[in-house]
Amino acid sequence: MSILFLLAPCVIAANQPRFTYAVPANTTVAAMAVDTAGNTYLTGSTTSTTFPVTAGALQTQYSGGNCSEILIGLQHIPVMVPCSDAFVIKLDPAGNVVFATYFGGNGSATVASAICVDASENVYLGGTTGSNAFGQPDTFPVTTNLASGAAFVAKLSAGGTQLVYSTLLPIHVPTRGWALAMAVDPGGEVYIATSTAGTQPFPTTPGAFQSTPSYPDGSGVVAKLNASGSALVYATYLGGSRLSLPQGIAIDAAGDAFVAGYTEAPDFPVTVGAFQTEFFPSTQCMEFVTKLNPRGAGLVYSTFLGATLDAESDIKVDAQGGAYVSAQGGAELSQGGYLSHLSADGSALIYSKYVPSAAGIHLDLDPAGSAFVAGALGTALLTASPGAFQPGLVGSTGNVIAAKFTSDGQFAGGTYAYVSPTAGSGPLIAVAANGEIMLAEGDPQMTVSSIFPWLTVENAASGAASTVAPGEIVTLRGYGLGPGTAAVAPDQAPVDQLGGTQVTFGGFTAPVFSAQSQQVTVQVPWEIAGQTSTEVVVTYNGGPPAGSTASVPVVVASAQPGIYAVANSDGTLNSHSNPAKAGSVITIYGTGGGVTNPLATTGRFWPITASLAMLTLPVSVSIGEMNAIVLYAGSAPTLESGSFQINVALPSGLKASSALVNLQVTVGDSSSVAVPISIQ
Repeated sequence: MSILFLLAPCVIAANQPRFTYAVPANTTVAAMAVDTAGNTYLTGSTTSTTFPVTAGALQTQYSGGNCSEILIGLQHIPVMVPCSDAFVIKLDPAGNVVFATYFGGNGSATVASAICVDASENVYLGGTTGSNAFGQPDTFPVTTNLASGAAFVAKLSAGGTQLVYSTLLPIHVPTRGWALAMAVDPGGEVYIATSTAGTQPFPTTPGAFQSTPSYPDGSGVVAKLNASGSALVYATYLGGSRLSLPQGIAIDAAGDAFVAGYTEAPDFPVTVGAFQTEFFPSTQCMEFVTKLNPRGAGLVYSTFLGATLDAESDIKVDAQGGAYVSAQGGAELSQGGYLSHLSADGSALIYSKYVPSAAGIHLDLDPAGSAFVAGALGTALLTASPGAFQPGLVGSTGNVIAAKFTSDGQFAGGTYAYVSPTAGSGPLIAVAANGEIMLAEGDPQMTVSSIFPWLTVENAASGAASTVAPGEIVTLRGYGLGPGTAAVAPDQAPVDQLGGTQVTFGGFTAPVFSAQSQQVTVQVPWEIAGQTSTEVVVTYNGGPPAGSTASVPVVVASAQPGIYAVANSDGTLNSHSNPAKAGSVITIYGTGGGVTNPLATTGRFWPITASLAMLTLPVSVSIGEMNAIVLYAGSAPTLESGSFQINVALPSGLKASSALVNLQVTVGDSSSVAVPISIQ
C-alpha cells in the first residue's frame, strides 16, 4: 500500500498571525494556557453584560453585581459601578471558540488570575472574590468551603458546562503586589503560591515548614489541595520579617513545589550551599526561588536570585529539575529584566540572560527545556533572528518582543510583534507543542495572536518541535523560506534544492519534499547521528540581498517518533468508520524512529527486499493503556527512508468496542504523541 505522508503546504499572508482572536470588549485577560492538543485557554475578568457565552456553558448570565466607587472632584459622591465576573474562553488550534463562560457571583468582584489544564482538558481557575457590599446574599458558586476568605480555586469540566468543585481559601489580600499562582499535578491536585495579610491566620497543616506568619502585611503562603478541592494536603507560610510575595509556582514529577517571587526581607529563609544566600544591602527587593519537598515540611533549597522590581515573575521546571525564572530587573535594569536557569540543586546558575522589556516578563517552557519569554518594548531593542515573524518595529508604539533560549542559554530566536498602538504592559505567552506561540496583549482591546515567531522545526507527523532525530521527516516553519507558490518534489522524491530553497543540518544537505514561503518539508540527514545538537540553515534564492537566510539551533535525540497513519490488517486506513478487528494485526507508519541496521541512505526510498532494515533502539507500543506485541519494527518498503513501519498484534485483553483508544509508540527513551484508533 502507499501512504501519502507529506503535509499540504499552508498558505498564510506574509507576516500575518496564523490566527488572531479579539477578546470581547470590557474584558481583560490575566492568564493563558495551552494544552497538549493545541487548544488555548484564557481567563481574567469582564464587566461585559454581552460577553459571548456559548450555549450550554456553565454560567451564561453576568452576575457581577454592583460595587461602590467614590468620584473625586468637586463632590465626593458614592456611585454604583459594575463588579467584574471571571470568565473562561477555550479556543481550538485554529482560533475558533470551543466554549466561553462567565464565572462569578454578585460579590465585590471576581477576578481570575491563574489558569491550568490537566491531561483530560479539565480547567482549573484561581483568583479573588468577595462578599456583596450592599447586604445582598452572595451568589459566588461554592461547592466546598475550606474557610472564608478572598481567594478561590475552582475546577470546570472539559466542555465548560459543569462545575466540578469551587472552594474559597482563607486568604486576605495585602495592600500591594498580590498574586495567586497555580499548578496542577497528574492526579488533579492543585498547588498554589500566594500571600496573605491581616491578623486572621492561614490554617497551616501539622509539620509545615513555617507554621506562623512572619510579617503581618504580607507573608507568603504555599499550599496543596486534594483532587476534590475539599481539604488541604499541606499548607505552610514562606517568608521573613518583611514583605514576601510569591508570584509563580511549578511542580516536578516527584511533587516538589518550586516557588518564585520577591521579598524585602533580608532574613528570608535560604539554605546552605544555595546560589545566593546574602541579601544585597543596597537594594529594596530581591527575587527568590524556593524548592519545597512534597510534604511542604522542609526546604530542598532556597536562594536569592538578584535585585528585582516589584513586578510579576514566572517560574517553570524542566524534566531534569532545573528551574527557569523570569523577573523584572532592579534599578539598574529599569528597562529590562532577566531570564535565569538554576541548576537542579539550586547551587549554581546554568545561565542568566538580559531581556529588554519595559514591563513584566512572562515565560513558558517546552518539553526540550527551551524557554520562551515575552515582554513589552523597552528602550533597548531586540536583535530579531533570521526568519523572524516581524524583524523590526512597526511604528513607535504597540510593539512587544518575544525570544527563545535553549536549555543551555543559547539564543534560538527573537521577534517583534505588533499588537496595538496602546500596548505597553507585559504580554502573556504560551507555547504549543509544535513551537507555535500565543501572545495576549493590548489595551483597551486585547487580542490573542498565534504565530510561528521564528524558524521552527517540528516533526512532520506529530508537530512536536525543537528536537530532531537522524532521518526524521520534519516541517520547517518561518518566513521567507521559499517561493510564494508551493513547489513540490516530483513523485514525492526529495531533492537537494527546490524552488530556490536549500536546507542544511550541521552542514549536511537535507533533501526537500516541498517548499513555500512559510513552510518547508525536508528529511533530516542520517549523517547527524551521534550529535547532541545541530544548526539548521534555510537559504532561499542564494540568501541576501536577493534572497533570505534563516537559522536555528535544535537538540538532536536518538529518536523522536511521530505517527502518520495506522492501517488495518487489510491495508485500509484505520478510522472511526473503518475500525480494526479485535485480535488482528495493525501497521503503524511514522517518522523519527532513529538509526536502522543496516544504515539508511538520506533522500532514498526503502527498497522491496527480503533483507529489511530494523530499528536499532527498543520499540514498544501501548494501545488503550495495554502493551501490544511488536511483530516488526523497521523500514517501510516503497516509502522514503525517513519513514518507519511497525506491525503489532492488538492486545488480547483489549475490550472490543467501536470507541476510540489511544495508541502511542516509544522508541528508546522517546514517545510519540498519542493518536486515536478505532477497534471493533
